[in-house]
Amino acid sequence: MLVRKNFLFLAIICFLFLFLAINYERSDIVLKRMEQDIVASAKKTGVHQGDLAVDFQLLNGDGEKVLLSDFRGKKVIVNFFASWCAPCQEEMPVLVQLDSRMDKEKAVILGVNVTKEEPNPNQVREFIKHFKVEYDVLFDGNGKVMKDYQLIGIPTTLFINEKGEIVLRLNGMLTMDMVTENSFFDGIIK
Repeated sequence: MLVRKNFLFLAIICFLFLFLAINYERSDIVLKRMEQDIVASAKKTGVHQGDLAVDFQLLNGDGEKVLLSDFRGKKVIVNFFASWCAPCQEEMPVLVQLDSRMDKEKAVILGVNVTKEEPNPNQVREFIKHFKVEYDVLFDGNGKVMKDYQLIGIPTTLFINEKGEIVLRLNGMLTMDMVTENSFFDGIIK
């Protein structure tokens, strides 16, 4: 009887030890995941250099939904413009030339028309046609993205790295000199 009690006691102790060991390992995994989540959430989303770019979803000219986050893993140039804006008109050939020289596997340009500010949406289509724009032009019909990115003027161009972080925010016109002098373009221009 004493042997049986000792065996039962020993079995319970072994089971308890095994149970604690398994749960300790699980808790370690859970703690590591929690730590990773905390570190990831510490990288805030925003609209300024160093921030994780605020995601958005807009329609392109074909009525297809395009999400900024769909381009993670590529460098993204987001250019906010309007067809009536003289500096936007002046920089458009630079963007078109840049697009024609970019490696599309590594980078993409997204034009965001601040449609809310357009007096006539048909002018946008004429503008795109006139400048022979081949990259996606998205339409911010209600001005939400413009507001989210706190635009105070156009053109405004965001340069976003492969991780989705804003590495440069340009308030004003992009020039070809800026393209050739900025390391953001290293490795993406043919």
